[in-house]
Amino acid sequence: MRRTWARHPRMGLAIRAAVAASVAWWLAQLLPGPLAEYPYYAPLGAVIATTATTLAGSVRTSTQTVASIAIGAAVALAGDATFDHRLFTVTVVVAVGVLLAGWQRLGSPSSWLPTSALFVLIIGHDNPVAYVLGLGGVTFLGALVGVAVAAAFPPLPLAPAEQTLAALRDTLAGQLDDLVDGLRQEHPPTQDEWRGRKRTIDPLLAQMRAAVQQTDEARRGNRRARRYRDAAERLYRQARALESLTLLVEDLTLVIAETEIAENERVALGPHLRPAAAQTLAALADALRSVAGAAADPEAIGRADAAVEAFTAELRRSRATTDDDLFEAGNIVENVRRSLAAVRPAAGDS
Repeated sequence: MRRTWARHPRMGLAIRAAVAASVAWWLAQLLPGPLAEYPYYAPLGAVIATTATTLAGSVRTSTQTVASIAIGAAVALAGDATFDHRLFTVTVVVAVGVLLAGWQRLGSPSSWLPTSALFVLIIGHDNPVAYVLGLGGVTFLGALVGVAVAAAFPPLPLAPAEQTLAALRDTLAGQLDDLVDGLRQEHPPTQDEWRGRKRTIDPLLAQMRAAVQQTDEARRGNRRARRYRDAAERLYRQARALESLTLLVEDLTLVIAETEIAENERVALGPHLRPAAAQTLAALADALRSVAGAAADPEAIGRADAAVEAFTAELRRSRATTDDDLFEAGNIVENVRRSLAAVRPAAGDS
């Protein structure tokens, strides 16, 4: 159950939002004066605060939302006091509200700015001041409740970040498998065939960066962060290693896909070096799949090192290589070595 809970953070998000909305609604019934006439805005503020995936995000979203509502209400009151014609007032207020919503400091909740302005003009037309107090004040109360619930049960989305890391790691290993398969063909693949073997990695890399950044933000002000400090540090180290590996694997793919193609009159590796190169990349893929934390399995690293040495020895024995061929083969060897360095256990690691 704990694993399921960790892998599906939206379950916790839903429970926090439900609890915060219920408490906010109950408190809103106790408010005096005009505030008590708008209790439904309290659960709204609570939900806004608790739907952020981190405690810092809850505070930021709540602040930006309440600020947007307050600015929108001020624009509506100013427009209502300035213009007599209702249609003209709505036109000007909406225009100004949409312009102010472009203020970057308000973030994505800025859409509440023109919305709250319209609410004040239309729903609160009979008593705009009381409505503004209800809209802004009760929403603020609900947001405070939501932040309090988030602080009491702070989310720490380690599992989703780990899943994105695993997805990127498996994709990089799969890209190496595709290169190995191409090199093991009897004849070099065509340019179109290599193009079909290239995997899309950039979206996964972007998802990994976003997930790791979210996890880092979740640690701020989080009382659970100390307990999971070691796990978070391992996650950050693995993310840095995979970031480096992504560039190296993409470079390997580019080198091989542009030199080992059937359209070339002469290929860099040729039939003598392709088997050793394929074996080296296959060993690198195995090492990559064995990564736990920030380091690969030492035995997998050892097998990859041996494959690199065998490829280098075969390259030295080959007499039918030009300077360009040696450069391309050396480029592959260097990329593999740098890839292994990125996931090699540090000295003293068990």
